[in-house]
Parts: sequence; structure tokens; C-alpha cells
Amino acid sequence: MGWLADSLRELFSAMGGGVAFSFLVVIVFGIAALTLFFAASAVLVLERFARAPRRPLTLIVVGLLWSVGTAWLFLQRAEAIGAELPMSAELATGVPWSELPAWSAAVAATLTVFFAMGVVAVLLRALRGRALLILAALWLGLAGALFVAGAALPELRLSAAGAGLFGLFGSLVLLGLLPLAAVGFLGMRGRAEWFIALRYLVAKRRQTFISLITLICVVGVAAGVWLIITVLSVMNGFERVWRDEIIRNRAHFTIHSGAGAIEEYREVLNQVREVPQVVAAAPYLDAEGMVRGAHGQIVGVRVRGIDPEHAGDVTDLRQDLVQGSLEDLRQEVGGKGENMHAIIIGSRLAAGLGVALGDPVVLISPFGGPPTPFGPGPRLSRFRVVGVFESSFFQYDEAFTYVALAAAQDFRRVGDMVDGIEVRVNDHLRSRRIARAVEEVLGIPYFTRDWKELFPAFFQALKTEQVMMFLLLTMIMVVAAFVIVATLIMMIMEKAGDIAILKAMGARDALIERIFAIEGTLIGLFGTALGVAAGIAVTAELPWIQEKIEQLTGIDTLPASVYQFSTLPSEIDAFEVAVVVAIAMVLALGATLFPSRQGARINPAEALRYE
Repeated sequence: MGWLADSLRELFSAMGGGVAFSFLVVIVFGIAALTLFFAASAVLVLERFARAPRRPLTLIVVGLLWSVGTAWLFLQRAEAIGAELPMSAELATGVPWSELPAWSAAVAATLTVFFAMGVVAVLLRALRGRALLILAALWLGLAGALFVAGAALPELRLSAAGAGLFGLFGSLVLLGLLPLAAVGFLGMRGRAEWFIALRYLVAKRRQTFISLITLICVVGVAAGVWLIITVLSVMNGFERVWRDEIIRNRAHFTIHSGAGAIEEYREVLNQVREVPQVVAAAPYLDAEGMVRGAHGQIVGVRVRGIDPEHAGDVTDLRQDLVQGSLEDLRQEVGGKGENMHAIIIGSRLAAGLGVALGDPVVLISPFGGPPTPFGPGPRLSRFRVVGVFESSFFQYDEAFTYVALAAAQDFRRVGDMVDGIEVRVNDHLRSRRIARAVEEVLGIPYFTRDWKELFPAFFQALKTEQVMMFLLLTMIMVVAAFVIVATLIMMIMEKAGDIAILKAMGARDALIERIFAIEGTLIGLFGTALGVAAGIAVTAELPWIQEKIEQLTGIDTLPASVYQFSTLPSEIDAFEVAVVVAIAMVLALGATLFPSRQGARINPAEALRYE
């Protein structure tokens, strides 16, 4: 019977895996279908607004405001953009993207926006009907083909062309179509469709239920925007805190040799320090061992040999010292008739071992000791504590010790060599690019490891969680978008007689479509504005909210012993807020297309037959 149970277990496990995979495929295709549907619908609605009559002065003012906003967002992301580009992609003057003056970005954005607006205006006039829809179909087909070809034949590098097409069409929509649509939307104020849309939104007497549903739509959009901004800000805060702690305790990048230890490290140091944008460089040598305290406690530690003169320039060790100084590592410390090497240990390690400044400790190396019948025995080295450091990274305080480079070489029984060289640069975001420049200077067999590579799984997990939370919370806005669809359909059914009268009086289908497109746009605008305001306000007051929650529940929501900080960190990213706003408006605009089409197709004779 055991084999039967095992077979059934394997069968159910296989079925469960197949069901999970099928469910995942359905989710992926569902999200892709929803994205394409709402994006295409939003583009068609924007095209409808962009074709509305426009005032030249309003067009210029909106274009300038759009240019300023675009330039500001670009400057907010300039550091990240410059960090990902190769060194050859910098400006001809050698100025990094992050150091661009604001006026140059504003001028470039103004020229780009007005050029894109002109291109879109020409396309709208030349391609009657569904201009941007035709372009979108061609764009998706060509870009998809290029991406597939790039995946099949990487040597052709066609994926870059596909990305360029995405960027080109996205620029036309964001920088050209949106300003034109905004001007057309504002230009309809005072006209019949604007007046009717406002009257329908604020219904009275019999239509009070529709007004209530409209309010629910606004609240749904606002809740989605608010939650996404708050959650992303908190996750950005966590990422920033951990990143800053890693940068404080480790160098921006390290240099290693593919041949093993670096023997000519002094010559390498001189070459590295001459590379532009390198601030400091220092050698190091690592060793594994155990430390024995005053009462016989034994703890595994990492012993790092450093240059006391330059080690404080590549990390924040000098600022983290609460007792002693790095210069004390240079001297041999006497005790009990023998000279002992100096050592600096972490505060938590000192507390665990029961030692203080000036106390002796014993470092135990598992290799290199006297021979025994069971093999080489451990080797003991006596050190005296000359400094205690305390960082906000508990793992460093518990496991790291620092000695002079010569003491580490003696402990490992090696010659005048090092394991690597720590380097600090003037911009940690661009450390990878500077590291490549160092590799070009040193040549083979030297290679570098960036600080981003120290904990890749950790940062990848943060990014994955951020994306998943974003997708899950976006579903709130998707639900609100479907509620907008239902609300507009109910409103059309309620106002069928009014629509029939308008069409009998000569109103065209485009006017009827614009009425309900305006309603959906206003719902999206009000909900998005309310959500952004709530998200920024809640994020700014997170410490106060956390304090009140802890007072009410009596629970420590963020134990410092686990997370190493007791207050929720937060960081609002303007670019992410702009993306959230764009998604909310795309959903709100896309939700209006189908109902407005249905309203425009109402037959006046059929609608008025029973009136």
C-alpha cells in the first residue's frame, strides 16, 4: 500500500504543479490583455480630445508647463539614467547626466515636447479616423518582431531597435498626444458636452444612486493611488536604508586578481588612485578564525587586515569607532612579557565576549598549528583590544574584527600580499562604470566587484516584492475602472431619452462620445488628485501613525533587534508617483471608451418610442 500512497502523492503533486502553472499563465495573459485593452482605449480617447478645437495661447502655455514637468522628472532620474549608461554615452563635454544644469534640461524638454506635438498634430490631420491606432498596431508588430529576432539572433542586437521603437512611440504619446489632449479637454469648457457631463455627474432626485456610485468610483481610484504611493515609498525607504548601510560599511567596489593574491599591490594602488573620480583606495587581507574571550567563550569571526592610514577613507570605520582609533593598530601592544598585535572589534562582539578596551583576546586559526596525531592543530595568536566600533549593521558588529595589514599577514602566514583593494568613488551610483574604467587601466588578470554585487539576492528580492505589491495594488484601480464602466453604462441607460433628444436636435456621435469621455476623465482626475494628496500626506506622517498604532495595540511593529531601525523609513520617488498617476488616468480614460460608443449608437427613434 505504501507504493500506492507514494504514486498518488506524486500524481497530486504533478497535478498541483500543472494547475499552478496554468493559473500563472492565465494571470500573465490576463494582465497583458487588460493592459493592451485599457492602453489602446485610452489612446483613442486622448485622440478624440486632441481633435477638439484648440486655442494657440492655451496650447503654448500647456506645452511649456509640460516641458517643465518633463525636465524636472528627467533631472530626478538623471543619476540613475547616467549610472546605467556606458561611459561613452556621456555628453561630449564630459558632464555626467546628474550634473546637467536645469535650464539645459528645460530647453531640451521644450524643444522635444513641441516637436512631438507638431508630429502628432500632423499625423492626426493626415490620417483621419484612427491615426494613432494604426500607428500603434504597426509599432507593436514591428517592435515585437524585432524583439523576437533579437532573442533568436542576439548577435544582430535587434532588441535595442525594438526598445527604441517603444521609446519613440511612448515619447509621441506622452510628449505629443497628452499636451494636445489636455488643451482640447480644457478648450471644451463652456461648451455643451462639458455642461451636460457635469450635470450627469452631479445627478439629483431620481439619479442619486448614480451619484453615489460615481463617488465610489472616485474613492476607489483614490484608494488605489494612495496605497500604491504609500507602499512604494516605504519599500523605497527600506531599500535606501539598507543600501546606505552597505555603502557605509563596505567600499564602493573592490579589485581582485584572477591569479589569486595581489603581490604588487602598491603599484596597483598607485594606478587606481590616478583614475578620475576615484576618491580613495586601500588594500585588505581577509582571514577566517575564532576569537576566545576572557571567560573562554569562542565565537567565529572574520579578521580583516587593513591599512590604518587609508582604511577610514574607503569606509566609515573611523566614524563608527566609539573607543580608540585606527592609528592605534600601527603599534605593537605589550603584555605579560610579549608583544601582542592590536585589534578592533565590534560592540556586540565585545559585549558577547565580556571584553573591553585594553583586554587581551586570543585569535584561533584552524590551520598552521603544530602537528598532532590527528593532523595539524589550531594556531593561537594573542591580540589586545585597542578599539571598539559600533555600526547600525548588527551583523558587522558581531562578526568583523580589524587588525593591521602586517598582523593579518602574520596570522595567515603569508608574505607581503593582499586579497584585494577597496575603492571609494565620488558617486556610488556610477561606481560600476568607474570600476570598468579601472579594469581597462589595470588590464588582465584584474577584475572588480561592485557594491551592488555583494547582496544581489537581497536587492533582487526587494525589487521583486516591490513589483508584486505594485501589481496587486494596481488591481484596486482596475476594479475601480470597471466600476466606472458600469456607472457610465447605467447612466447611459438612464439618460437614453436625453441622448435621443440631443441626436434628434442634430448632435453628432462625436459629441455624445465626448460627454461620457469627459465624465470618466473627471472621475479619474478627482480620484487621482485625492489619492496623490492622501499618499503624500500619509507617507510624510508615517512615524506619527506608527507611534499611535503602537500605543493602541501595545505591539512593537518594527523591532530594532530584527530590522535594525525602529521607525518605518520612507522615500517618495517623484518618477514613481508620475507612473502611478499615468496608470490611474489610463484606466480611467480607457474605461470610458466602450460606454461612450454605446451611448453614441443609440437610435433616437427607438429610444423615444415609449417616451
